[in-house]
Amino acid sequence: MSDPEMGWVPEPPTMTLGASRVELRVSCHGLLDRDTLTKPHPCVLLKLYSDEQWVEVERTEVLRSCSSPVFSRVLALEYFFEEKQPLQFHVFDAEDGATSPRNDTFLGSTECTLGQIVSQTKVTKPLLLKNGKTAGKSTITDLFSKSDPFMEIYKTNE
Repeated sequence: MSDPEMGWVPEPPTMTLGASRVELRVSCHGLLDRDTLTKPHPCVLLKLYSDEQWVEVERTEVLRSCSSPVFSRVLALEYFFEEKQPLQFHVFDAEDGATSPRNDTFLGSTECTLGQIVSQTKVTKPLLLKNGKTAGKSTITDLFSKSDPFMEIYKTNE
């Protein structure tokens, strides 16, 4: 029971019941250099398909002058084992002073489900431009969340 007068108030849960926390790291290789003067300043936007629309849930940091970035910011999500959770990873060349990805140059995107990442631990997919041409590769790695069972059942032969 909660008793604010006694100084004890329960903390709200940090995760949804039945969910596992998944931490993803993203790297890219061979991004197209669409700016003639400098290398790209890549940033990745992570979108989750929820309630019949794509919603931005996380974003990496911007790395300066890098065509094969390894982003250090972890993208955290809740994984629901029995739900399909489609994801999109959009890579942009962040323009100086841009306040929105709409102002940035699109470098490519890829799609997969969170279940694919969790089951394979590491997923490498091509980044595609809007016209379908390949624009590099992306690798998504699942950190600290093994798909190990919490209970193992064995049958003995008698």
